[in-house]
Amino acid sequence: MPPTILVSIIIPVWNRWDLTEACLKSLRAHTSGNFFEVIVADNHSEDETATALAPLGEQLFGDKFTHLRFNRNTGFGPACNAGAKAARGGLLLFLNNDTLLTPNWLPPLMKAMQDDPRLGATGPLLLYPDTNRVQHCGITFTPSLRTEHLYANFPADHPAVHAKRTLQAITGAAIMVEKELFFQCGAFFSGYRNGSEDLELCCRIREAGRRLAVITQSRVYHLESQTPGRGDDDNDNAALLNERCKGCFGPDVHRFARRDGYEMALTPWLESYITLPAEREEELTIAMTQQFSPAACWEMLQKEPLWHTGYNLLAAVLEENGQFAEACGVRLLQTYFFPMLPYYKQLAATAAKSGNIPLARQAIDKAEHVNKLLEDPGPLIKKAAGLANWADKAGEKELQQLYEGWLKDLGVL
Repeated sequence: MPPTILVSIIIPVWNRWDLTEACLKSLRAHTSGNFFEVIVADNHSEDETATALAPLGEQLFGDKFTHLRFNRNTGFGPACNAGAKAARGGLLLFLNNDTLLTPNWLPPLMKAMQDDPRLGATGPLLLYPDTNRVQHCGITFTPSLRTEHLYANFPADHPAVHAKRTLQAITGAAIMVEKELFFQCGAFFSGYRNGSEDLELCCRIREAGRRLAVITQSRVYHLESQTPGRGDDDNDNAALLNERCKGCFGPDVHRFARRDGYEMALTPWLESYITLPAEREEELTIAMTQQFSPAACWEMLQKEPLWHTGYNLLAAVLEENGQFAEACGVRLLQTYFFPMLPYYKQLAATAAKSGNIPLARQAIDKAEHVNKLLEDPGPLIKKAAGLANWADKAGEKELQQLYEGWLKDLGVL
């Protein structure tokens, strides 16, 4: 009697055979046993995928491989739904083709689903392959309801990354869900154009009374495909999500930050970010400046990635020694965690000296964009006042004080 299929791994693809080939080979290398099947839903690829996919899939997975090919590009959601309908497993795992699997990636996800009957969907810890830093350990929402990946660019082993938490959403780049629940929740809504499908699915799962979790014992590298057109429909997708799931999501990044010992802050153009409390920042800075060592400073930045001054100290020493490529990496991390105008300018200068002209141009473009926002503070003031008023009515005193403080610093409150 053939082994029972427990998990159906569904991979939607459209061109980019280089990514799909690497994904399938890593899947075979790091997934043992015969309890799973692989379904690739091909959105009418026109590159080598059209001819190379089926032979490789059959070579790697034999009769556990299914190739679905459509006569047009149906998009992410419909392709995943078709794969789910063809699935034989009770668990569905939707997996982007721009992922690389690692040893023992699948068992922790299956165990989590089996151990917790309230768990409706789960996903792995997604990492950037070049830095081994966090790409995704949960989707979080800023006070203005902009989505962010929680603790993105933190070191993979940082304690805050591995803390257990209740999430409002996780990414569809790698998500496991029961097949019955998936269709009970309406599957992926086909009205989106390659974006926000995962957010609505998470909303429906929570409406069904089930939880969402990222299982950090499972690790997957995410390359983030640069497929042309990716992100072009983000605004339309966000508007549709707001229409269909209004009130489903609320700000939560400030709660995660507070629980993990951090604080919220705002840039002059109202971009929110998290940082260390002032006393912790000062404590680390005093300790490091008494006996500075670049190696010790870098090591401390792995333990406290939100140590603001540490990036300045380390980058300055590297630049003084002509190590502009290394300093560029430090400055880039600094601007990610602390989106401040002077830091974009410093990054641009360092990147230029290192010969990384594209990065220098990106930093200059960001600085110019920020300057344009600051030229007319009217819309920013209106937005801050609106968020302060909302926070007051919602009982979010921490956020109310944050936005009222911003208005007071500007002299309009």
